Amino acid sequence: MVEAAMSFDETFDLVIVGSGCASVTAALAVQAAGGSAVILEKQALFGGSTAFSGGIAWIPANPLLGDDSAEAGRTYLDAIVGAPDKASPVEKRDSFIAQGPMAVQFLLDQGVDLIRVPWPDYYSNEPGGHEYGRTISAALFDLRELGDWQDKLGYFYGFPRMPVGSWEFVDLTLAKTTWKGKRAALKLAWNMLKDKLTGARTVGSGNALQGRMLKAALDHRVPIRLENEVTGLEIDAGAVVGVTVRTAQGERRIGARKGVLLNAGGFSRNAEMRKAFQPQPNTGAWTMANPGDTGGPMQMAMALGADVDCMEEAWWTPGSLLPDGTYGGFHVPGESGKPGVIIVGPDGRRLGNEAGAYMEFGQRMYASGAVPAWAIIEGRTLTRYSWGPVLAGKSPAPFVESGYFVKADTLADLARKAGIDPDGLVGEVARFNGFAERGVDEDFGRGASHHNRAMGDPGNRPNPTLGKIEAGPFYAVEILPLDVGTSGGLVTDENARVLRADGSAIPGLYAAGNITAPVVGHTYPGAGASIGGGIVFGYVAACHAMAPGDRQGAG
Repeated sequence: MVEAAMSFDETFDLVIVGSGCASVTAALAVQAAGGSAVILEKQALFGGSTAFSGGIAWIPANPLLGDDSAEAGRTYLDAIVGAPDKASPVEKRDSFIAQGPMAVQFLLDQGVDLIRVPWPDYYSNEPGGHEYGRTISAALFDLRELGDWQDKLGYFYGFPRMPVGSWEFVDLTLAKTTWKGKRAALKLAWNMLKDKLTGARTVGSGNALQGRMLKAALDHRVPIRLENEVTGLEIDAGAVVGVTVRTAQGERRIGARKGVLLNAGGFSRNAEMRKAFQPQPNTGAWTMANPGDTGGPMQMAMALGADVDCMEEAWWTPGSLLPDGTYGGFHVPGESGKPGVIIVGPDGRRLGNEAGAYMEFGQRMYASGAVPAWAIIEGRTLTRYSWGPVLAGKSPAPFVESGYFVKADTLADLARKAGIDPDGLVGEVARFNGFAERGVDEDFGRGASHHNRAMGDPGNRPNPTLGKIEAGPFYAVEILPLDVGTSGGLVTDENARVLRADGSAIPGLYAAGNITAPVVGHTYPGAGASIGGGIVFGYVAACHAMAPGDRQGAG
């Protein structure tokens, strides 16, 4: 916190800290209202954790859907999130449902090419659940359209830059067993060949979304400052009126006539904050969030008295690491939901629905004391479906030799090698095999919802997600609670204003994205819920800040 005591080097209507999913949406909305905005990013690359992500956004009743309603979306949101609380009060849910369609239409009008993608709501059998899904993404994008900026877009090393959308990855896991999977593989091969022949740099997932966002910002001449780290919030008479910035040229002070929007991510890579707020063990070594996700701006707001909530949560994506500590794969639910796979704790017992929501599964791992857990995979499964770094039908031998896989001819031996209770595992598999034979998971309901079944193999009967684990060899893989960002933070209201513990707003301070306690609370209702909330409340913040009147962040 810095008390303003001198004139600013420059001033904008809205100063945006961070370059995540809310940043461009907010900047464009400010410009559309006749104002000025600047995006400040401390890293050398643009895009935040959104650029590292699957690049999808869950926004009910948005104009790309055509078969959804605000009423159905709200029914589902209430059913999944539960009773209103600090993170997700009634008014904030109202704002998300009402403003979401407007935010999407605004981006479309600004030239951001968004498309609907097939991704069922994660609890699609709950009231208001949508079987096709409420998820949108960006069309594939050629990085060459960014000109001099094409190498300034961040990306996750675990998602190779390829011309494929994240929603197609599940289909690709079925390339050996279904025509749909084969078509997805052929489409990818064709797109890669076209790129090779034409020199195009076509990308999907988070790079497509943030690439298109960046292109829109550049087209509209939004000032974007890379390697500009905000080190303090400027305060005047209790209101946030600007920021202090560390640049290569020295310190600068940038004023904000209407407010400062924090879109700087959570604290995934801050070991001290994770120790203070998060379930253990977790130092941040298992996060796949971008390197700049260190929590500094959140701490600045907390120093001003900002309230926080959901700090124990992260967008858990249970997966594995290779022996060298690098990313091995996010396995729940697209791979663990295939026949012949279960995930167990050290007692050999299953933890939950392996074809269900990944965030819930990560929560279950911690609640059960199963960190790490173990995926148990029948050998035949690896001949049919891909698993992380192991392509379907390829020999798993190199991964056994490296130590990634534990292998044994019997389940009891596998358990002993992995440090799992042998009797527990043998008994659990026997019980699971009965479920597979009958097609009904009596313990966790795996395969009961449309979303669950979409994660399985449609050719597997009677339940696409259940298959017996009975023929050796058997394999075990250590499963860790990887994450793509923390999901707790600053408490905000329906206008994206940052609130104190007494419910009053900190004048001039807004927040959106992973730096906030999300409107979806402790849950993850559908693919892209984190990005969806960021986009919507970035738009909401800009609209509120630019509304007629004095400083709009005032309480």
